[in-house]
This record gives sequence, C-alpha cells and structure tokens, in this order.
Amino acid sequence: MDVIICGGGDIGGSAAQVLAGAGDAVTIIESDDDRAQELQEHLDVAIVHGSGSTADTLRAAGVAHADAVIATTATDEVNLVISAVADALGAARTMARVDHSGLLRDGSLDYANMFCAGRLFSPDRALARSMAARLRNPEAKAIEHFGGGIELQQFEVDEAASACGSRLRDITLPEGTRLAALTREGRTRLPTADTRLLAGDLVLLAAQQEVMQEAHDMLGRGTFGRRNIAIYGSGPAAIWLCRMLGSAAFNIRLFEPDRDRAQELGEQLEQITVLCSDPARPEVFDDEHLERVDAFISTGTDEQNLLACGYAARMGIAQVMPVLRRGEFAPLLERLGVPESFNPRTAAVREITRFLRATTFDRMQEFTGGALLLVRGTLGANSPLAGSILRDVAIHPPVIIAAAERSDGTAFVPGPDTVLDVGRRVMAIADPQDEQHVRRLLDIGAAG
Repeated sequence: MDVIICGGGDIGGSAAQVLAGAGDAVTIIESDDDRAQELQEHLDVAIVHGSGSTADTLRAAGVAHADAVIATTATDEVNLVISAVADALGAARTMARVDHSGLLRDGSLDYANMFCAGRLFSPDRALARSMAARLRNPEAKAIEHFGGGIELQQFEVDEAASACGSRLRDITLPEGTRLAALTREGRTRLPTADTRLLAGDLVLLAAQQEVMQEAHDMLGRGTFGRRNIAIYGSGPAAIWLCRMLGSAAFNIRLFEPDRDRAQELGEQLEQITVLCSDPARPEVFDDEHLERVDAFISTGTDEQNLLACGYAARMGIAQVMPVLRRGEFAPLLERLGVPESFNPRTAAVREITRFLRATTFDRMQEFTGGALLLVRGTLGANSPLAGSILRDVAIHPPVIIAAAERSDGTAFVPGPDTVLDVGRRVMAIADPQDEQHVRRLLDIGAAG
C-alpha cells in the first residue's frame, strides 16, 4: 500500500514506523528540517520537505497514485485542508487528525464530508475509547474495536449469570449484540441456535457499546454494577472518558487542581462530580478515601501518573490505569505494581491502521489463539451478501457476520433483516480452513 503521511511528529512518525515495518511504501511530508533528518536516519521511508497543505508538495510526494493520505499535524485546520487538497489531486482515501472535540461532536455539520476526509480521528478519543472498554469490563480477556461503536470482548460465562445453562435460541440478547464464538475445554467453535451456555465457557461477544453492559450482565460475572471511578486530570482524554462513561453504571469523581478549570468542568459535565483537588498528594488521596474506589485513572503528565498510580496500587485499588506517553517509564510502572498503561500514540496508530486495512482482508487480533479466523474486509460487488437480506443468503460453510460499518463510519451488529451494501466494511468470523470461502463470500479476491 502506498501511504503519504503529512506531519512526521509523534503520531505521524510512529504510524510511519508501524506501516513501513508491515511492508507498506510510506512517504512522510515534513516541514521541519531537523525532524525530517531525524526521520530519514531512523526510518526506511521517503521524505518530502514542505507543507502537506500545498498542491506542489503533495504532487511531489505522489498524491495522485497514493492509496491514502493521512494528515497528522498538530493543527486541526491544516489537517482538514490537507484532506481537501489531497482528495482534489486524486488521492484514493484521506484521513485527518482533529483534536478539537467540536469537530467530532457537532451533529449539525459533517466536517469529514465537508473537507473530503474519509475519516476524522482523535488520539485522545481513541485513548479514551480503549480505557472505557477496559472499565466497562475489567474481566475481559481481550478487547477489540470495530469502526465507531462496536466492541468485541472475550470473557467467561459465570454460573450465576441468567443465561447460564440456556440454549442460545432461548436467550433474548439485547438488540445490537451477537455471540460470535465459544470456547469449551480448549475447543473453539462458532455457536448455533442450539448451543447451550455453560459456566466457564469462554465467549466472544460483538456488541454496540451502549448495550455491551446489558449483554455482559446476562452472561458474565456481573462486574459492572455501579462502579466507583476516580479520574485525575482534565485533559481531552479525561473529558472524552467522562462522556463515554457518563451513565447510571458509574459513579465518577474527576479531580482537577486548578480551581477555574474545575468550576468550568463542573458546569459542562453532567452526572460527574468535579473536585478541585490533587489526588497525587497522599493526604488528598486519604482524605477522599480513594482506596475504596473500583478504578483509579490518571491522565496527567507521566511523572504525575507514576506517583498517583503507584500510590493507588499500594493502597490496593483493583484497577489502576495510568496514561503513559514515554516508554522508558514502563519498567518503573511495573515495579510500582501497575501492569497496564495506555498511550495516546499507540491508540492513534491503531486507528490509522484500521482505516488503511478497511479495504483489505485484514486478520484481527487472535482472540481464539488461531482456532477461528477473524477478519475485516470490504464487501465487493460480486458478493452474494451485497444487496441481499442476510436471512435469505444460504452461507455454507458457516460464517458469522459479526459487525458492519455505515457510510458515516459508525458500526452496528447486523440482524437477520439487515441488507448490506457494496463497499461496506464488515467483520466476519469463520473456521481458518474456510478462508477462501470467506474471500468469495465477501468478494475480496484470492489469497496472495
């Protein structure tokens, strides 16, 4: 794949490294000479000096033949202009980074369409999405995202769950939910209507985020409940996280040391208790009895997060989640008893990779140890699924269509009456030996 990345900073440089390592032909457009030289010395990519928002620079980078142009500079307006110019010059697809939440949350204006961007993405929103998924289901063995709004989670069936002991045909899972796979006694298979759920079964559930909690409560260990969450810091990632979790399932306290900022957030965030205080100080931590919370999240500087989360882990909080931007701090974090951290750069690169692989036969994270094939692909014109009602298509060998993406980038779990259009990205699950069958079903082409 031929990819042009405009902006070789933290996000763009990391994306270039991952993509080049995967065999993609990457060109970085970078205006800063020192940064361009640094990238040239450390990455096997082409470098073009200049601004990605100008037609001449994009032409010099080969925009007319690019499979995708990704705008990752630190300025939203520049990234949107890059997308518009690249589209006008013939780029197959464009993607733009935007950090201002208004560009992502204004339902009255479609900024992506206005600026010809195939997708808008925010590193902070991507980071918050990963953290929210972990908070909604801390018992999950693995979590993956598909498009905007679908989570794929793997967890054990609990003996006390209401669905335990029942056949799937007798269970009414929430709309927007699909049980995609089941592992029992080391054997993984696709479920059928007659599959009976037993305690200890490892299930793979695809669900829209708003119903994942309800579905999990029917199958899992009931770890949701009304969980008490403490969040330190009021940056964009923390605000996105509050909005994603702002429901009856969570009692959230947001700590912000700056009084004016705390007052501002208190007026903006509904169902969130905002406190002007610094939980990185042990006396504040103790006074607020934060040792009683179910989860402690720290989104400040790396140094603040190390201190706060190290103390939280020592106080015995079950789920401690720091944001860690510098990898050299990871060993120290582990020694403090915090095994998991979250990085906005990693989250952003994951979003970029998903976007680029949307038109390919992309194998997803191996939830089932290779026992099942999990792929994302785009529905071709010759697919028997295209334009047909799903229930009317005889699929043999069996393939589960666990998720699909709408034209606006949001995702949903297809039902039996769903009609899928050509060009829609779907997630399919099948037996690994049926890969060629899946390719034909989706009309993706022969294996390379």
